[in-house]
Amino acid sequence: MLYTSTFMMRDGHVANLDAHLDRLRAEASHNPHAVDEVLAKLREAPTGVYRPHIQVGRTTITVELHPAIMPREEVTVDAEGVPDQRRRPTRKGPDFGWQMRQLHMLRHSGSDAGLLIDDRGMVISGIFSALLFLRDGTANISAHPRAAESITLNAALELLTEAGVSVVEHPEGFTMPQLRGNETWLLSSVEGVRKITGWLEYGSVLPPRDGNRPRMGAPTHREINELMWQRAGKV
Repeated sequence: MLYTSTFMMRDGHVANLDAHLDRLRAEASHNPHAVDEVLAKLREAPTGVYRPHIQVGRTTITVELHPAIMPREEVTVDAEGVPDQRRRPTRKGPDFGWQMRQLHMLRHSGSDAGLLIDDRGMVISGIFSALLFLRDGTANISAHPRAAESITLNAALELLTEAGVSVVEHPEGFTMPQLRGNETWLLSSVEGVRKITGWLEYGSVLPPRDGNRPRMGAPTHREINELMWQRAGKV
């Protein structure tokens, strides 16, 4: 597949819908009717919560509508890190299967999500998720060369900057102490913005070491999620 996309759809609304459609339009530029085809399929879904799975091939576009539930907004993450073996890390789709296998194994071991690390042990991103940590009025993001662009991260940064939070990029990714010592979020189009409230290490779940730092005006992850849904587009 050339491109794979998944996101959450609630009662016919999708957070950051225009950005998803712009990306689909770019990825399926060989098919001028791609966006209309996808929207028509999405509109077939009855009222409820769904996780559409869109695949774009050279000659085909498929849309599967999977019933879903709204995700929890606080999660436990495996602290070990998964060595990144993606072949095309900045593309959405080619490594979907490998990422799903890693995520299934992590969930079987008791965590909700995991982190991708490079050969030096630097944290690139989450599996299927972007990463962000808050510190002293700044939103810190990974600008690692193997980090994929995230629609949800971009939307969250827009809301954070509206609230007066500045953005700091980390070109080499993150260290584990940075993530464990600050309020850290996972961001994805399927789960939205989730706060890491536990780190799974050697079979035990440990709390973050953020010391309840002052927020300095930064919205909470729950507030960011609510704002995204308030602005969600109708398919």
